[in-house]
Amino acid sequence: MRKYLLLLLFISFVFSCSKEDNDEPDTLNLQIGDMYAGGIVFQTGNGEGGMIAMTVDSGAMNWYEAMELESNGWFVPSISQLETMYFSIGQGADNIGNFADGTYWASNEGGYVLNFANGNRSSGWNRILNFRVRLISYF
Repeated sequence: MRKYLLLLLFISFVFSCSKEDNDEPDTLNLQIGDMYAGGIVFQTGNGEGGMIAMTVDSGAMNWYEAMELESNGWFVPSISQLETMYFSIGQGADNIGNFADGTYWASNEGGYVLNFANGNRSSGWNRILNFRVRLISYF
């Protein structure tokens, strides 16, 4: 009888720890604008993950300082990722990402920036200039 009770307890423990019963949201069903893992979803990957942006800027800094911020899976977006953010959660949409009407650094070499006031991208900026930074991550 005792072995039977232990077996029942073990089986109920195993099922209580299964992925289906946890409180984590299903990443396959996340939509643009959803909050997830400390960020806001700005790109979904057709049921295979996507990308999130931090909910706040990391501040204004030069490009070199921005590159040093990268850690724990968070990094400075490329120019194309900045454009996706602009059109999905920035001023090119409804700005649910609360972006400033300012210029943001991209990680690309060549001094790429995106102006969130109008969506214009440009390159050739001196990397010692201070522009805003918003980190992103994959999920």
